[in-house]
Amino acid sequence: MSSNAIPSTYEPLIQLLTDAVDGASTHGAAVGLKQNDETALRAVLHDLVGTPTGPDDPAQALPGLKAQYNTAKANKAAMTAALRSAQSNGRALAMACIGTLKPRLGNKWNAAWQEAGFASSSLQVPANPVFVLQHLHSFYLAHADYEVKELTPDISCTALACAGAVKTIADAQVASNRSNFDTGEARNRLEQGVKAARMRLSGLREELARLIADDDHRWYAFGFDRPSHVGSPETPDNVVVTPGAAGSGLLFVDWDDARRADSYRLRAMDADGKLLAEVMPQDSEAKLTGLPTGSTVALTVTARNAAGESPASEAVEVEVP
Repeated sequence: MSSNAIPSTYEPLIQLLTDAVDGASTHGAAVGLKQNDETALRAVLHDLVGTPTGPDDPAQALPGLKAQYNTAKANKAAMTAALRSAQSNGRALAMACIGTLKPRLGNKWNAAWQEAGFASSSLQVPANPVFVLQHLHSFYLAHADYEVKELTPDISCTALACAGAVKTIADAQVASNRSNFDTGEARNRLEQGVKAARMRLSGLREELARLIADDDHRWYAFGFDRPSHVGSPETPDNVVVTPGAAGSGLLFVDWDDARRADSYRLRAMDADGKLLAEVMPQDSEAKLTGLPTGSTVALTVTARNAAGESPASEAVEVEVP
């Protein structure tokens, strides 16, 4: 019998939730839904995907938990890049300042460099140059005549410039730390939203089992299979292949989710029908690696579950990059 398992990955979960909302809207009153009606289902759907703006709803659309997480991830990447840039610029300033001080303190490390903050027998500048810049700031305050203003249009070796670079790095570090925290919080909220959606769909499945027969066709309207149905999954459709970079021997393959599928089998065959590669992903996407560059391969996908395996999808031929 069909298990009607609730998806754990995001896109299949949203598809089932969307179908469930439509089914509840059309058949909820007729079948007698109470606990898991359209309003309850739509609430968890909107939590995840957001609240749309329609012609009868002048309110501004609200982003869902998935969009909030994507925004947080994008901001984290931007803040990380900003921190790396600030550190790189600060390191360039420190190295330029060392260059201007060498005629006075020596081309190699010696005891004279200790006052400038180089006490470890080295003039190396670390990836994060904050401490070096802080020592140079103090050194320039004590030796203003060693400052070199406008060494280049973008660099001045002065106490003020060193202090400014330290502040820029510190501010970028705070922003980066905050973005890391925000991303973690957004991920936790999304995970809780997914958990709530799966619980709601499980409740709907159990409520329908009490209200309609196992062979009632209305199970399909809610996105489920009829529990009485026994059989292998449907054949996957819409197989799309995206080649990787030239010379990579890499193919990215996507296809539509197949009804009743628990996993898939993706095969690549050569012109003689010889199997070149085979993977068995859980989701409706996969990548193939190590294929012979320049060859033409035929790709097919089957869907699998405990009852069996579907017929293969229509073969898609593609030249391996």
